[in-house]
Amino acid sequence: ISINSGVQEMAISPNGKEIAFTARGEVFVTAVDGGLTKRLTNTPEQERFVKFTSDGQSVVYASERDGKWKIFKTSKSRSEEPYFFAATLLKEELLLEKEGDCYLPEFSPDGNVMAYIEDRRTLKVMDLKTKQETTLLTPEELYHFRDGDQYFKWSPDSKWLVVSWGKSLSNREILLISADGKRKENITQSGYQEYVPKWVNEGKQLLFFSNRNGLKSYATSGQ
Repeated sequence: ISINSGVQEMAISPNGKEIAFTARGEVFVTAVDGGLTKRLTNTPEQERFVKFTSDGQSVVYASERDGKWKIFKTSKSRSEEPYFFAATLLKEELLLEKEGDCYLPEFSPDGNVMAYIEDRRTLKVMDLKTKQETTLLTPEELYHFRDGDQYFKWSPDSKWLVVSWGKSLSNREILLISADGKRKENITQSGYQEYVPKWVNEGKQLLFFSNRNGLKSYATSGQ
């Protein structure tokens, strides 16, 4: 089947030569030039939230198996094959499973920690070596509207997470949280919508969207 539409999401590899994407509920990796594409999953369940690990050696995604979201990792089995799109042998492993749902994996640039969402309304980080976990935001601090509606990104030095955060549907703020959970700061507090923050200038600055200066409905009933 030729897929020229319906790609839901994508992630670029750290070396910039591969793109992982999801389509029709499966995970694929394609060469940037489009010459070769490799299918990584073949399941009756849907896979979403695809990411490369920080070293680019594995592709991580959530899969809704046995009635709940779990986080899986697929890696190349042969060291002499540098690219997923041309790999002959692949190995899938279960990376994280809990009693409830786990999805939205996000890896720190140093490769030591994975942030993720547990039970749709809890933001956690897990040390990938020790498996020790830290809760950064609780269900009292997050609302859930649909799967995947949380947004958070690691700082380049792996010490902070920037979060598009809101306790209600009316507005979102930009929140900075230290990876150890000891520091938390709302850096916008405008009362309007701020969202999709991105680290720039080697982590010295943040960019984000805001509707504070645009046309809006003060009854929060429309754009």
